[in-house]
Parts: sequence; C-alpha cells; structure tokens
Amino acid sequence: MPETIDPAIAADWLAIGDSLGLAPGTGRRTRLLGHDLHVRRQPDGALEAWFEAEPTRPCHATDHCGFILLCLGDAPKPLFVLTAFANPARRFLYMGGFGIHSGPLRVVENFLDMAHFPFVHAHILGSEEATEVRGYEVEFDARRELWARDCKFIQPLASADAKGGADVDYVYRVVNPFSPMLYKHPAGRSAELADIIFLFIQPTDEDRCIAHFAISLFDAQSSSGEIMAFQQNILGQDKPILENHVHKKLPLDPRIEVPSRADAASSTFRRWLRDIHLRWGIEAQSTEPRPRLSVEVSAKRTVAQDIVEFRLRSPRRGPLPSATAGSHLDVHLPNGQIRQYSVCGQDDEGYTIAVKREADSRGGSIALHESVQAGMRLEIGLPKNNFRLDPRIEHAVLIAGGIGITPILAMARDLVARGKRPALHYFCRSAEHAAYRAELEALLGMNLHLHLGLSPQQIEDQVRQALQAGGDAHAFACGPAPLMQCVERVATELHWPADRVHFEYFRRATPVQATGPAFTVELARSGRRVQVASDTTIVEALRAIDIHLETSCEQGVCGTCLCTVIDGEPDHRDQYLSAGEKASHMQMLPCVSRSRSATLVLDL
Repeated sequence: MPETIDPAIAADWLAIGDSLGLAPGTGRRTRLLGHDLHVRRQPDGALEAWFEAEPTRPCHATDHCGFILLCLGDAPKPLFVLTAFANPARRFLYMGGFGIHSGPLRVVENFLDMAHFPFVHAHILGSEEATEVRGYEVEFDARRELWARDCKFIQPLASADAKGGADVDYVYRVVNPFSPMLYKHPAGRSAELADIIFLFIQPTDEDRCIAHFAISLFDAQSSSGEIMAFQQNILGQDKPILENHVHKKLPLDPRIEVPSRADAASSTFRRWLRDIHLRWGIEAQSTEPRPRLSVEVSAKRTVAQDIVEFRLRSPRRGPLPSATAGSHLDVHLPNGQIRQYSVCGQDDEGYTIAVKREADSRGGSIALHESVQAGMRLEIGLPKNNFRLDPRIEHAVLIAGGIGITPILAMARDLVARGKRPALHYFCRSAEHAAYRAELEALLGMNLHLHLGLSPQQIEDQVRQALQAGGDAHAFACGPAPLMQCVERVATELHWPADRVHFEYFRRATPVQATGPAFTVELARSGRRVQVASDTTIVEALRAIDIHLETSCEQGVCGTCLCTVIDGEPDHRDQYLSAGEKASHMQMLPCVSRSRSATLVLDL
C-alpha cells in the first residue's frame, strides 16, 4: 500500500511531461511525490495511470494545455483555466524536462524571484546597471491561485526575437504549489498577446524534481531551435545555483533566510505553504537550540584605552566557518549572558573580536574584560551578517566611531584586498582611544581620516564633507548613537538614497519604547492565543504561558527572536529590519515590536 499523500497537495494536478511525448498505444514509468507510477496512453488517446506498488489502485490522468497531468488523490480539484492557450495563432513549444537535484519548491520560488535577473542572467533578463525591483502587487484570487501583478523589469534581451533592451511587464501565476507560469510582454503590448512561460515542476522526491519547461507565444519569425536555445540557456544558468542551496528542501524558518522587499511573491508563496500546512518538501524546523561552536581564547591584548582584543580559534586547530566583512558573533559568556560582537578579522587561526569596556555595561563587556583570559574556552554562534558589504560596490565611504571600528576594519581590509581605495573617517575621543591606528594608517594611507576630540558641530562638518562625494558610493557607519543619527541626518539632507547608506547598531540609538495599546497574539501552529498587555512585550506574554522564544539583546537590535508574521500589521520598533522589510510586514522582532491590528498571527 503506498504511503499517504500529503493532504495539502493530494488533490492537485501535477505535470509529468508533455502530451506529445506519449504516443497512442505506449506507456512509461515515472515518479511523483515519492511514488513510482505507470502511465499509459490507450490507442484512442485516453490516459490511464496507476501506482506501481499497488497496480489495482489507479490515479487520475489527463491532458491539459500541452501537458500530461496526474492527480494522486481520490478527489481531484478542477483543472486550471487558461483561455488564451486556445488561440490558434499561438505556438506551443515544449522545451524539455530538466532534472534538478534540489527541492521542487525551491525551483518554484526561484522562478518567482526577479531580484536575481541582473546577477544570474546578466545581459539577458537584467543588467548590473539596473538592479532595482520595483514594487508590485501579490494576491490570491477566488480559486486560491497566487498572482503577482504589475511586475516590471528592464531587460537587455527579453526574448529570442528581441532587437534590444525593453521595459518588460510580468504577471506571475501559481496554480498550485508546484505549477507556476509567467505572462510576459513588452510594456505597451496588449496583455492578451503575452508570451506564457510554463515551469511545471514534477516533484519526484523531496530533494529532487524534474522541471518541465514550455512556452506559448506569438513569434512567427524565430525557429523552434532559436526559441528553445534562448529559454534553455536561462534555465541552465539557474540549475547550478539551485543545486548548491545548503537546504535542498524549502526552509520556512524565518531566521534561516530573511526576505527583502523584492521577495514579496516568494514570501507570499511561503505563507501560502504554511496556510495549507504543507509538510512534503519542507525543511523541518528544528526545535533544537541554534548550533554553537566551541572556541579557545588563544590571545588577549589591549588595542586601545578600554578596548581589548580576543583571538578565538578552534580547540582542534581546524578552520572555522567563514565570516564575511560586517559579520558578528553571538558570544556566550561565563555569566550566562549572550552578547553580539563584530568580527574585525579572520585568518587561518580563527576570528578576532575587540570589546570596549562600557561604563554602563549590562555585564557583557565587564565579563569579557575581567573574567575571560587566554586559554579559556567559550561558546559562540555561527557568524551572522546584517551589515553586509556587497562585493560589487566600487566606491565606499566608511565611518566609524570608537568601538564601531570593528566591523569597519573588516570592511576596509576586504575592500583593499579587492583593489579598492575606500575613505575611512574614524572619530575618537583621543589618540589613546583609537584602536588599530597603526594598521589602518598602513592599510589606507592618506585615505584614513582620524578625527580626535571633536565637538558635535565639528563631527557634523566632517560627516558632511565625507558624504559630499555621493555618486555611486555606498556609506557604511558604525558607532555611538549620536554619530549614527548625525550620519543619517546628513545623508538625508544630501539626498543619498536610503539603500546606499548602511548602519550597524551595537545598541539602540534611543531607549526602546515597547509599550502601547493591548492586542492579541495568535500562534498559528498550535492555535493558542495570548493577550499582550499595554506594558508587556510579546516575548514576556509568551513566557507567561511557558512559550520561550530564543532572545539575546531584547532591544530589537540583534535579530535573534525574528519570527514570521502570517496575518495582522506589526508596529515595528526594532533597529534590525530594513525599511523595506518593515514595510512588507512579513517578519518582526517580538522582543520590542507590537501590533497595529487587534490580532497578530505569528508562525509559532
């Protein structure tokens, strides 16, 4: 007896090939949702299919829009409607079934992602000169099909018959979790004349699939070979990226992959999968604590007044996971606290962090300065990066204040190693407080601007001068709250685009205000509900009913408690999510954020 089909998808029709690929009187063996099946076309053209493990148990089979579709459940849903397919002027080309060693849901999500066009399909579907994904609308229709409309993208070569670049209109449609299609036409052309691209996925196993690629189009000039070569080239560029995902199955844990504004369609797709309670092809969410690394403090030294450097290496002397410029570590301290510290360097020996002893410390910096010595063991989390230095950036202005030099130093090293000449403005109280001064002078020469003991007005004048360049530069700032507020204010006055000014906060710029009107939180996985009082945070309310979220800073800075919002409108009060991420209302930090709606449904 075959295993039970996941009820979330048992009634869906799924492609296993093109209709012309099975001639009358022939049959073949195939695989779908982990089951081996047989499909046969009778001499009269009718289709039949059955489970190999139980030959007397049939499944449903039909031809539709050029595909052979199967349904393994007992009560199939109605077939999707595609009236435009019947237009006799259209050409239908099946371009093949491509085996992909990746979860089928991964392939669907990649199909929905426009943000990768300029980087994976450069000079075809996008270019590095035009990387912005403009806002678009995502919704479900009455049939519970997912639609993404008003998607626009500048494409150098939008189709096989394209004569040059064009502004292209897209409409994405997903008729079931494994069956997406795309309506694509140049701006100004009637939507009824759109090319319809099918990427119907045959989910053979949870981590493998066959992508059935086809197109219905109006193109009387291009040969079938030209059209197929163009489209197959695109899928061929995606295949190695899909197969190199760390998680073959699709992870729904919001802490694993954080969406951006460009991911509105894929984020809604993931929310849809949660809503229907799909489990097949989904990366199981671990209930275990986040993985930790055991490290040894190999050296401890003072690098400036009140600043001590710690070198952390594997006790086995092996390599540690890569920490890109801007990364930080969760450091588990001997007193039980968890604090985040930027990685200012990594080499074959391990990581380097530098910690300032804060006068108003909550215990973290004091514990490191006084209790942690060379030779001791610590536990740390895997490197995380919310302050990423994009490797495509050609010009960078780096601004650091005090201990904020730690991530900025890593960025300076990275940029110089790639042949760039970044300007670094380093603000300190005195020369004695300037960590790594000698190395920075050797690394940057005249591009290092050391500002010592300046007044607030003098600091603003220097920040303004630093940001006058503008152009295509990106600014990266890390330091105390007054400096960060100054950089933000001056950048706004000088009309810097928000997506070119990046901040890393060690603590909140202003005291957290986590109070407000009461509301209800509903936990989608268990159905439990809890009232969040006006003077209580979501995290505290959950603790009161014995639900403990992993937290660290509880100031809305570190992102440890990040969770997915299924319904409702969060009142974001954190400094972790970007403006675009906050506007999407897809995720929130419950340690400080609240709700603008009476009820907030979280994926917990």
